[in-house]
Amino acid sequence: MKALLIAILLATLWVPHICPVLADVGRHSLHRRPHGHATPRTWKLVSIEDTLKDGKVQPSTQFGPHPRGFLMYQPDGYMCASIVNTDRPAWKDPDQPTDAEKIAYYDTFIAYCGKYKLDSASSTVTHFPELAWTPSYVGSTQPRPFRLEGNRLIITATHGLVDPEIQKRVLVWERPK
Repeated sequence: MKALLIAILLATLWVPHICPVLADVGRHSLHRRPHGHATPRTWKLVSIEDTLKDGKVQPSTQFGPHPRGFLMYQPDGYMCASIVNTDRPAWKDPDQPTDAEKIAYYDTFIAYCGKYKLDSASSTVTHFPELAWTPSYVGSTQPRPFRLEGNRLIITATHGLVDPEIQKRVLVWERPK
């Protein structure tokens, strides 16, 4: 019984800070908001760091030292993520990019959407892509351990990484101002 009370207490104190969208879903059923909407949560990418298998830590080679991205969680259990390397060169002819330019863009971009599930006990949010920039991501399961540090959401990815030399990728997100 004591463990159940602790779990309930932690859920009421912790979930609203981790994923206010989920907290709003629970409140929404008890206290209707005007217009019947729960508050969505958007995060803006701050940085990406890769830890290689040899222990070296560096900015992501795929997304460069100045990546941009958004991570959005909706109260209906759906999410979207997109990340791009902002240092990639512009196409010489925007109306007719070369095959090499298209490949370079594909290799420096990621985007997917689908359902998500929050497991507060293990501090993991799992993404279930239904639509993605690459077919291999569709239907996959992408567990993302996370932690909160003030206004920042820090996600660690060890699954779905393109480069086999990367042991883990740490993505730092913050609430847009």
